Amino acid sequence: METGRISIAGRIVLVAVAAALSGCGPAAFDQLAYSVDVDGEKGVALFTCTASSSGRCIIRFDGDARPATSTIAVNETGAVSGVGPGSSYCATTGTTGMPCHSQTLQIGKQTIRHMKRRS
Repeated sequence: METGRISIAGRIVLVAVAAALSGCGPAAFDQLAYSVDVDGEKGVALFTCTASSSGRCIIRFDGDARPATSTIAVNETGAVSGVGPGSSYCATTGTTGMPCHSQTLQIGKQTIRHMKRRS
């Protein structure tokens, strides 16, 4: 038996391992993180965009919210009026494939984070 040479079976194993690992590069994720502070008495919700893979958080409301859609840059805060506990909305980064995640407003401050692996 010679040393330094790889058998045919060994080569097949190496090719199979290399093929399996070729798709294992650094994973890319779409992320969305924001906080919302709801004042039910005033009917106002303050949204602070804390992280977004697109650089912005997009908030869409059903009903009488003003504005109905709000685009907020990362590290900025936007106010939405005409809302209160139980108002439904969804939030997204606006990037292709990132869904608009449905939420319901609650009194007080909440922190929401979503992450989706890009395919």
